[in-house]
Amino acid sequence: MMNSSHAFDPLGLPEEGLQLLGPVPESSHFLLTPEALRFLAGLQRQFQGRRQELLARRLQVQRRLDQGWKPEFLESTRAVRESDWQVDPVPAPLQDRRIEITGPVDRKMVINALNSGAKVFMADFEDANSPTWANCVQGQHNLYEAVRGTLAFVQESNGKHYQLQEDRAVLMVRPRGWHLQEANVLVDGQPMSASLFDFGLFFFHNAKAQLERGAGPFFYLPKLENHLEARLWNDIFVFAQEQLDIPEGTIKATVLIETILAAFEMDEILYELRRHSAGLNCGRWDYIFSFIKKFRAHPEFVLPDRGAVTMDRHFLRSYSRLLIQTCHRRGVHAMGGMAAQIPIKENSKRNEEALEKVRLDKRREAGDGHDGTWVAHPGLIDVALQEFNQTMPGPNQLQRQLPEWKITAADLLKVPDGAITESGLRQNLNVGVLYLEAWLGGTGCVPIYHLMEDAATAEISRTQVWQWRRHQCRLDDGRLIDAALVKQCLEEELGAIRKLVGESRFQKGSFEQAAALFADLILHDDLQEFLTLPAYEQILSDAARQALQAGDAAVPQPQAQLGNQSMEQQNGESLGFETIFGPGGEMENRWLGIKRDYTLEEVKRLRGSFRIRYTLAEMGAERLWKLLHTEDYVNALGALTGNQAMQMVRAGLKSIYLSGWQVAADANLSGNMYPDQSLYPSNSAPALVKKINRTLQRADQISHMEGQDDLYWMAPIVADAEAGFGGPLNAFELMKLMIEAGAAGVHFEDQLASEKKCGHLGGKVLVPTSTFIRTLNAARLAADVMGVPTILVARTDANAAGLLTSDIDERDHPFITGERTPEGFFKVKAGLDQAISRGLAYAPYADLVWCETSEPNLAEAKRFAETMHAQYPDKLLAYNCSPSFNWKAKLDDATIEKFQRELGAMGYKYQFVTLAGFHNLNHGMFELARGYKDRGMAAYSELQQAEFASEEFGYSATRHQREVGTGYFDAVTKAVSGGKASTVALAGSTEEEQFQH
Repeated sequence: MMNSSHAFDPLGLPEEGLQLLGPVPESSHFLLTPEALRFLAGLQRQFQGRRQELLARRLQVQRRLDQGWKPEFLESTRAVRESDWQVDPVPAPLQDRRIEITGPVDRKMVINALNSGAKVFMADFEDANSPTWANCVQGQHNLYEAVRGTLAFVQESNGKHYQLQEDRAVLMVRPRGWHLQEANVLVDGQPMSASLFDFGLFFFHNAKAQLERGAGPFFYLPKLENHLEARLWNDIFVFAQEQLDIPEGTIKATVLIETILAAFEMDEILYELRRHSAGLNCGRWDYIFSFIKKFRAHPEFVLPDRGAVTMDRHFLRSYSRLLIQTCHRRGVHAMGGMAAQIPIKENSKRNEEALEKVRLDKRREAGDGHDGTWVAHPGLIDVALQEFNQTMPGPNQLQRQLPEWKITAADLLKVPDGAITESGLRQNLNVGVLYLEAWLGGTGCVPIYHLMEDAATAEISRTQVWQWRRHQCRLDDGRLIDAALVKQCLEEELGAIRKLVGESRFQKGSFEQAAALFADLILHDDLQEFLTLPAYEQILSDAARQALQAGDAAVPQPQAQLGNQSMEQQNGESLGFETIFGPGGEMENRWLGIKRDYTLEEVKRLRGSFRIRYTLAEMGAERLWKLLHTEDYVNALGALTGNQAMQMVRAGLKSIYLSGWQVAADANLSGNMYPDQSLYPSNSAPALVKKINRTLQRADQISHMEGQDDLYWMAPIVADAEAGFGGPLNAFELMKLMIEAGAAGVHFEDQLASEKKCGHLGGKVLVPTSTFIRTLNAARLAADVMGVPTILVARTDANAAGLLTSDIDERDHPFITGERTPEGFFKVKAGLDQAISRGLAYAPYADLVWCETSEPNLAEAKRFAETMHAQYPDKLLAYNCSPSFNWKAKLDDATIEKFQRELGAMGYKYQFVTLAGFHNLNHGMFELARGYKDRGMAAYSELQQAEFASEEFGYSATRHQREVGTGYFDAVTKAVSGGKASTVALAGSTEEEQFQH
């Protein structure tokens, strides 16, 4: 029991960087051993960065929702939803889960639940637990004994003895959600993730013991919002099993679909966890809370009284059915939701009414196809069991396939109608205060008015009142729900609570503290993400509270404000982008996950005393960023001339790629033809960017003059900066030239500039990883100094490069063979592992990462993408669909056709054919010349007829005079001549006479 005041000796900690702020009784010292703490620290250090990134991503999504975006099924993962695959089979102990009971982790509750007759007991460290340090440590102690069958308890009030039966429920454990921290455990000065603490400590001590008794380490995962969060859990499982030498796939976890966003990614969540999945569960109460919270900014999503939002309402029934359909298609359990009723022993009539509600609810679940359900009280087990036994004679209903249900996004977002009543308002206030008072007192699961309330149901009460007040809703009697009415009702309900509990209990309790906190939450302009975040601070020691607040200041917080602040405003700093990224602009949250190794003050000092705007670069960067985040993928061709770029845009491409290879071959300022070895003047690529932009600008002027504004001409250009043509100062200056020319994106590669080779040539020499990071820093600094959010692409040639200039960077050591070349270069092991290592190192410094490859290999691309996204889930990738590949020799026609779509689904959002302009120009001219040599004008006429045929699709260069702007300059002539001019060029021209349609 947690009644000892002996603190855990910090001198026993296994390594530097670990600190325990909470006392641990001697009886529980066996839990927090040096080995266990080392395991916890390893989890935190390995995965905390990704956790923080995912919490920051939640902020970004919430802002999009606030601005009017509505969730849809992801186009980028369509292949996952539409392909046939199944999760690994669940083990025997989890085959029959028809009745599961849930509850907190105190001794009596654990014993009663395991002995209840339910098939499964979910021990809850989350919504049913007030996460005091004592509760969390004692909860782990209780589960340790429960796993081994030794858990017992004597009730002090009556001496009653409780102990575990031999035949007991299967144990599953729910850790706290990603948004919560354990402030009493610091790793490297930061509070530990509560999810990792709860999971890690239970797994470390109990995984092997569970396996020995024929069970296993089984979990429930709460409050996931997307498949990337599921991917993080999967990687944690793989890591944890490897650390303890437990076979991969041993862990099984059921994900609670209890957020509206997760409902759109059920297939994807199962796919990410397919080695470790035990199905999905309808977390109905948190789901309703999420529905309110995510659409908080929109009055059309206001819900009626909580009592009217039942599972037979269309949006909830649709979500439940989609969950069943998804799970059964993938061969895994679809679990029903919680029945929160409690038997009413003192009133048989009301008790029967309550049981009938449970009966109907479970009948619906079993009839729809659920494989089991939840109850909150042992007294409901028989009622629920009867309904499932009648419908489901076997252990589950996995064989039931339900293809006839066609659930759409509109179904999931259909808002139920209904009234908002005074009794509904008062119930929310009353229950909210009662629950919060109990929670502050250390109890997280509270029977209130014959319903088992936990944090999820309290969240509905809290967010509903906030939503009604925020959107100026009216009660069914016409009264406005404003702050005055809410305050009045809250004060009156607090008085009613005083009468309910009695003066003595009221004075000893924390009711006024709870009411004050609840009032702050419902009357604040912004909706707090979770009520347990501010409440948690009130149950901490001073030291833990200070550590939590210090940690909160250092990491992205899951607290999103209403309104449209830019990331610069939220971080309290501005890089001069405020005129570009105003509230609600396309570049919102542009810098999430981007690292700079220089300070804001250094940027300001280097910027100069006045501002020059680079409009084309700004427009291009903003447009490219939007395309990368809204299109399945952006595909581009390499342009050699301005007119090639113009035809690309006219044909429908949305971006232009500019290849250094093509610049070397035929578009550099020296006038020479070179191979791709950085032999040309370094300002040649910026000059071609400028030329292309001027051509596109002229096309825009011509179209606008002709009244044809349906085509956006200024396609963003992504330009090749090679290896930077030298050191970081050269990269800094080259990036500035690119921006001045109007480039939207620029890529650099990690080769030695003086030995640079085409990615598909031999003899490539890499610079150390740290040296290339300095190049990326230099390029980013140049963009920041110029005030342009240029898209920075990091390319690695490590897949094929076998040489390295220096062994200075330890990250490169695993690939160094020990051999040297006559020039002094180190030999390294080329290959995908080396490329992945470098890609991971470059990712924080770049907007996209590009691994140059030697063949069109989807398996290789998938491995690179999955490894990158395991650590950087949202990192965009680029892919060179190179003309150096012999496509038909490597792939069949069907694979070639779907190649780019499959890459896009992996996260390769920018795809390009580098030398398209070179090959098209050369082959086209060769074929024309070959025909012209033999057949003269017949060959040229065929080209002209082909041009005429293409006009149906938007081609217009047949009329070459008009194409290059003759008509535009005729208009200029007329304008400067007062509308009268006899020297206009198109009038009377051959083109006007012979090419008009």
